[in-house]
Amino acid sequence: MVRTADGLLLAAGLALSACTATAGSASTQLPRPPALSQARPDPAPAAAVETAGALPPQTLEAGACATFFWTADPAHRFVAFENETEGFARVFANGAEHGFYTPPREAPYVAGETYRRDYVDPARGLDIRLTGRVGEPLPTGQRIERVVMRVLQPNGQTRVVPLIGHYACRTVAEG
Repeated sequence: MVRTADGLLLAAGLALSACTATAGSASTQLPRPPALSQARPDPAPAAAVETAGALPPQTLEAGACATFFWTADPAHRFVAFENETEGFARVFANGAEHGFYTPPREAPYVAGETYRRDYVDPARGLDIRLTGRVGEPLPTGQRIERVVMRVLQPNGQTRVVPLIGHYACRTVAEG
């Protein structure tokens, strides 16, 4: 029994030394991994708030109501604004800002109703459609849920962009 155990120990020792020899010769053929400082560089400083590819901030007069739409991606770009009191809209699509006249809205939104806006101008080659559903009232207005913006591209394809929407009115200061 001792001989068998000694033989196993001897065989195991030879196998380990062969692995060490093989690993040593293989390591000279394989590229070495980068140093830890190169593998995990310091994080870049936070980027400034980017407004390229979006509408600029919009103003809303006291007593006016509007819908605001942002992309649902992490960038949350501000891409559509409709002043429903004064009757105009601004939409950022196909790399530019586009303005539209719209009929002023006279009735409040009802939770659950369909939200739909069609901004179409054949003279400018624009076909932009927003669809969604009006959500429950919030202290600051109403959410427009499940919003999608469909933009007809110059090549005939339709670009679909999920959005986050909010309807709000600016209060009139009393005094």
